[in-house]
Amino acid sequence: MTLILLQEFRVTLVRHRCARRVALAAVVVALAPMLTGCWQGFDASTTMQNSMNSGNGTQEILGSLRIENATIVRNDAGRASLVMAVFNQGDAPDTLIAVSINGQPLAVPSVTVEPGDFATFGYGAEGAPLENPLIVDAFPIPTGSYSTVSLAFSINGLTEFTSLVVPDVGYYAGYVPEG
Repeated sequence: MTLILLQEFRVTLVRHRCARRVALAAVVVALAPMLTGCWQGFDASTTMQNSMNSGNGTQEILGSLRIENATIVRNDAGRASLVMAVFNQGDAPDTLIAVSINGQPLAVPSVTVEPGDFATFGYGAEGAPLENPLIVDAFPIPTGSYSTVSLAFSINGLTEFTSLVVPDVGYYAGYVPEG
């Protein structure tokens, strides 16, 4: 009789241990998405990272124009340069007529982008000398921040976007010409 009671006690004990393990596993599986940041909704930071502007530049489409890699490069003296390329995918030439950063207008070189062609601003394509500089002499925004850039074209109109301010080191060294 004692042997039978002992065996029943062992079976009961094993069942309780197994039930506890199953319950613990279920709790871990249920909490995993919350602990890893998943399932936080459509505006979660994990779903927004790929759309953030970075040091690789901002991409914008304005009508038949494609603005690529728009980045503001700032030196230690507070001088900054807007660096970008503009591709014209349309059938008519278009001219950049106005640029401002945080509402501060910049001197704009007369550049017309022909259909099927592109123009660079603030750098030279494929190692060529700097072309079409867009300079701000007293730029108060520190590196690592974002600034609002406005571009106006004669045909495609106006666009506004934010662009990252990066230091003139490494890849961006030499993109801010001396005054």
